[in-house]
Amino acid sequence: MKVWREVVEDVNVEVLEFDDTVETVEKASRLSGYPPQMIIKTLLTRSDDNEYMIFIVRGDRRIDHGKVEKYFKKKIFLAKPDEVKRFLGADVGAVTPLSSKIKTLKIIVDPMILEHEYIICGGGSLNRLYKIKTTDLIKYLNPQIIDLFK
Repeated sequence: MKVWREVVEDVNVEVLEFDDTVETVEKASRLSGYPPQMIIKTLLTRSDDNEYMIFIVRGDRRIDHGKVEKYFKKKIFLAKPDEVKRFLGADVGAVTPLSSKIKTLKIIVDPMILEHEYIICGGGSLNRLYKIKTTDLIKYLNPQIIDLFK
């Protein structure tokens, strides 16, 4: 693993680059040495009325579709890989929350990520992760922090 510091979208990050891919929480955890609770997933969803939203969820949790439906009064579905590529310019498993494209959407963050000073997130390619201060990510995204996860 190669590690260096960089500024991405005006946010200080530590870049973790691997020879292997880190497209799942399990692989990211194994290769980085960080527990799944410190790794976040950035998920693009589409609602039944075609609104795209981003859900940022802790690695050991997932979206609770029942809570989402009750809260937003609509159903959501994970975007298909071609939608993720077209909409966010990255492959599934490589999406980074540090993206101006993501900031144009409604963003829902799992409050459980706030338990950690730092989180590990996608780094924009299948073999790269970013380690970022959780407060910096929240400041950058300005999301809604709602527990719609399980």
